[in-house]
Order: sequence, then structure tokens, then C-alpha cells
Amino acid sequence: MMTLPRHHRGFTLIELIMVIVISGIMAAVVGVFIRHPVEGYMDLSRRAELVDAAESALRLMARDVRRALPNSIRCDPDCSNGTAIELINSIAGVRYRSEPPGTPDQRLSFTSPDTAFNAVGVFSNISKPFTSSGERLVIYNLGAAGADAYDETTGVITPAALSFSIDADPAPPAGSGAEDRITLSGAGHLFPFQSPRQRLFLIDGPISYICNSASGHLRRYSGYSLQATQPVPPGVGGVPLARHVSNCRFSYSAGTATRAGLVTLALTLTDSGESVRLLHQMHVDNVP
Repeated sequence: MMTLPRHHRGFTLIELIMVIVISGIMAAVVGVFIRHPVEGYMDLSRRAELVDAAESALRLMARDVRRALPNSIRCDPDCSNGTAIELINSIAGVRYRSEPPGTPDQRLSFTSPDTAFNAVGVFSNISKPFTSSGERLVIYNLGAAGADAYDETTGVITPAALSFSIDADPAPPAGSGAEDRITLSGAGHLFPFQSPRQRLFLIDGPISYICNSASGHLRRYSGYSLQATQPVPPGVGGVPLARHVSNCRFSYSAGTATRAGLVTLALTLTDSGESVRLLHQMHVDNVP
């Protein structure tokens, strides 16, 4: 006797629709619970990136501020809540020889232009013999009229056209240890003021940080010449340090005889509704 094949039944249209509806409901329920953790993770990642960017920019600014020539920090427009800050970068510093021991030729003269003198000790951070290629020497910068390194007519800074070299003195004063000798070209230079601590600085030029919240950038500018008034912008291309800048405030409180100067750097970054604001304060040397 022949057996007829059994017919296999599939899903009906109603069953398929019910499965789709139930799956959609379950997906919606699961999405409600997953959405907030995912959004929280994305917000946290974005916030961490903003903090890292702001912290990196402020660390670089703080490094330059700490190395600045004393009394060379200035802000636009009034150093209370400016968006631009400028300083003169100091490469190295020593004490110059102005008193015995040593021969008169080894001591710096403040009565007539001098062409060669000794440092008490040696310069660090430079390779010797050293020949200037845009670097300058500064003594007793007060950052004020008559003693301002930004104003080359005051004489506290060597002229841009004056070259000089630095090398070890082969015959330093007896018992004084190693000393470097600074030799100036041509007729030399007359520094108008003596530093109470005999401090001599080697500088290589100004640096500016300018914040533009309209474009959302903080930029670092260098490689331009000293100018009596702060140029904003300096006229050369700047290096971007941070994006998404929505606000910044740079201020400087000049030092006095009893306290150091104080620089305050505040930077706010904003991206997709997330904002972070970091503030750095640092004391700076104001003893010339």
C-alpha cells in the first residue's frame, strides 16, 4: 500500500508579522537601556580629549613663561583679561664678571663700550664655541621706559646687527674655576645699567600666544623681530596648539621687590556641547 508524503507547514504571514513586532519591541526596550551608557561613554571620551588638548597647550605655555626673560611678559590689551600674551625667550643665563679677581679685560665695563668680558661660571644649554645667529645679550631689563628689552634704543639689549661669540676662557682668574668669555664684534656695546646680581641673559627672540575664539584656535608665534608695542598678530604664521577654543583669558600681575610676578592662563574648549575650562597660575622671576 502506498503512503502519501506529508506536507510540511511553514510560517504564516501573521506569525511572521508577530515575530517582527515582538523583535522590534524588544530592540526598543534594549535600546533604551543601552543608549544612555553609550552616550555617556561618548561624552566622557570627548571630554577627555578636550582636557588633554587644553592641558597640553597650557603646559607648553607654562614652559615658555617660566623661561621668559625677567620683566618681558606683556599682554594685549591691558594684561587684565587679554587674549594675547607675549614674552622674550631666554636660552641661558649667567653672572657677568664686573669686580676682581681677574684682569680689567675680563671684567665688563659700564663706562665705555666693551668688546670682551667674562662670565662667572659657564653658559649651559648651548654648545661652545658659540657664535650668535640672531641671539642677543640682555642686562637689567626692567620692562619699563628707559630699560626695556623691547625698545632697542635703551641699550639693555645688544643691537640686532651686533654679533658675538662665547667660548671657554683659557686663563680664568686664579681660584675662580671655569669661566666663559664673551667677545663682541666691532666697537662692542655699552650696557647702561648694572644688574644688582650681575645677571646676563642670552635670548633668541619673542614668542606670542594668541587666542581667537571666532576661529576656535590658539596659536603660538615665533621667529619675528622685537617691537616696542606688542604686535597682534605678529605678522608671521603661527603654529596651532588647540582647536575648539571658545574662550581664553591671559593675565599678568607684575612682580615687586617683595614678590614674584604672577601669570594666569585660562583656556576653555567646547565641542558638541561639551566644555572644559582649565586654569594655570605660575610665579615668574622678575629679578633682572
